Amino acid sequence: MSYKNDESSGFVGSFGDLLIQFVQFKQSLGYKYIAEEEMLKRFSKFTLNHTVKDYILTKKLVDAWAEKRPTERDVTREKRINNIRQFAKYLADLGYEAYIPYCKIKVDRNSYVPYIFTHEQLRSFFAVCDDIKPHPLSNRHLFLPAIYRLLYGCGLRISEALALKLRDVDLKNGIVTIHGTKFSKDRLTPMSSSLQLYLKRYFVKVHGVSEPENYFFIKKDKTPIASSTVYKSFRNLLWQSDISHGGNGRGPRLHDFRHTFAVNSLNNMVKNGLDLYCALPVLSTYLGHVSTTATEKYLRLTEEAYPGLLDSVDKLCSYIFPEVTSK
Repeated sequence: MSYKNDESSGFVGSFGDLLIQFVQFKQSLGYKYIAEEEMLKRFSKFTLNHTVKDYILTKKLVDAWAEKRPTERDVTREKRINNIRQFAKYLADLGYEAYIPYCKIKVDRNSYVPYIFTHEQLRSFFAVCDDIKPHPLSNRHLFLPAIYRLLYGCGLRISEALALKLRDVDLKNGIVTIHGTKFSKDRLTPMSSSLQLYLKRYFVKVHGVSEPENYFFIKKDKTPIASSTVYKSFRNLLWQSDISHGGNGRGPRLHDFRHTFAVNSLNNMVKNGLDLYCALPVLSTYLGHVSTTATEKYLRLTEEAYPGLLDSVDKLCSYIFPEVTSK
């Protein structure tokens, strides 16, 4: 991938070219570096308000960037600091003077309880999505409803959805091919007939003359959609859907569409008589997990979040979904 240090690339400021080289270096090593790239673009804009001399990454600049922001979660701040730490190491290796920060934040990554959308909430959310007004300079009213439906309908991660090319979406057979996933394994993901039909309509409206290597989700100028665009609209659409947000760390989060898909799928399989020992491997493969153990941990919910699920499973399997007492 080739960039230029200008506004079209998203990289600006004194470190723009070096940030571009750094991202390309990481990607050459096999890292996707999608979310990290977006964060480093924000850092490049941040530097515009600070004095930078001779490409020196000073402690003052790094500390200003690493400062905790209002309502910011520790995990987000940790990512910001670690990203700039990696960039600082890269600069030092090139011979530039750079302050390398140390991240002292301790993040509890297992404290979040997945938010499971009700069927009524999903209907309300997608109705609001479908009511997004067209704009002469944007086709958000087309790509946002399609992206959110794919996240829930196939349980995809947002990075997986936005990375899809036209060649990856088989609208004739209803199969999505996911490349370079979180665990660097490709997988085939079937979609429902209703989602297949919806994406066909999206394709006709958005892709006139397109090549197989074009991104499936694109803006009006044919450039790919940034994850930040989807994240920013998500909170506003929740508000319009009368779905309250509990604040940082309490959701709903965009990733909870994947949680909801997984829980509903498991529940449907159990209700249809599929043995849990058979259901878990099927769901694990579909989600792209490396083992059923990952799926078991992923779907560990409180009884309040999914009443009736434990009762439908043999008591011998209850260790998989232990009861959790809400505080």
